[in-house]
Amino acid sequence: MARRRETEEKETEQLLPADIDEILERYGHLLKSYPNLRDRESIFADFKRTNKKLEVLFPLKEHPIHGKTGLHVVENYDEAGYVRLYQYHWKRIIPKMGVQMNHISGWGNDPHDAEWTPDEYRIETEPHHHHYDPSDRRRRRENYDVRTLDQAFAFITIYLDSGEEYKP
Repeated sequence: MARRRETEEKETEQLLPADIDEILERYGHLLKSYPNLRDRESIFADFKRTNKKLEVLFPLKEHPIHGKTGLHVVENYDEAGYVRLYQYHWKRIIPKMGVQMNHISGWGNDPHDAEWTPDEYRIETEPHHHHYDPSDRRRRRENYDVRTLDQAFAFITIYLDSGEEYKP
């Protein structure tokens, strides 16, 4: 019952936009520049943040198992400046292999609660979900803990610092 109440409270919380300066200060040691990375939204290129949207790729230091990875971030903001939609996607960035093949883990709050949504995609924390399976990006489960860029970085840091393989 307490977990359900906590979930309901989190569903109504307003999420603040990512503080890029704070993120760079806390997690800058994880970033790496790759000369063959041509992504224009990379943090090492000029990226644009507007009042409505942030989209950026944070290239990360090489992981011994997952290789050259990055955290692709999309935040869309409402009229009051709060996060309306977020997507944080940890993925292999070099070589580029397509959405399914480069996927490691991802979080988002794009809704999947339409009446025609298959049962296996329905979760208790809707719309917040975790694409947890590196071998199948379509698989989703509840997301109680990663709803901000800082939380996504904290999750990934465990694997980058330890060198352990991410296995759900």
